[in-house]
Amino acid sequence: MSSGMPNNPYSSGPLQNAPMGGMGPTVPNYLVQSILVTICCCIPFGIVAIVYAAQVNSKAAMGDYEGARTSSNNAKKWCWIALITGIVVNIIGTVVQFLIVGAAAVQQQGMNGM
Repeated sequence: MSSGMPNNPYSSGPLQNAPMGGMGPTVPNYLVQSILVTICCCIPFGIVAIVYAAQVNSKAAMGDYEGARTSSNNAKKWCWIALITGIVVNIIGTVVQFLIVGAAAVQQQGMNGM
């Protein structure tokens, strides 16, 4: 039962056929997302995501669609890990900065009051 709409290649369902036909299933590689989280969020985990993302197209080209899907899922997982880690580290860093500045202000005020 088809709705006439193209299938979403980013769905978590079974692999979709490529629109050109005969090219095999398409698998998202998450390379752009991997590069962005590496630059903006967390370099170590972003690099892991890039490595997995880079494997997707070569595995799909060799016909290893299950391996390509696994690499795609791993790239997606590491993108999320890098994003969440980056957000948490930035929040903690901001709180620590406020605490340090606040402590320095209190200490400075105490020295001026003497």
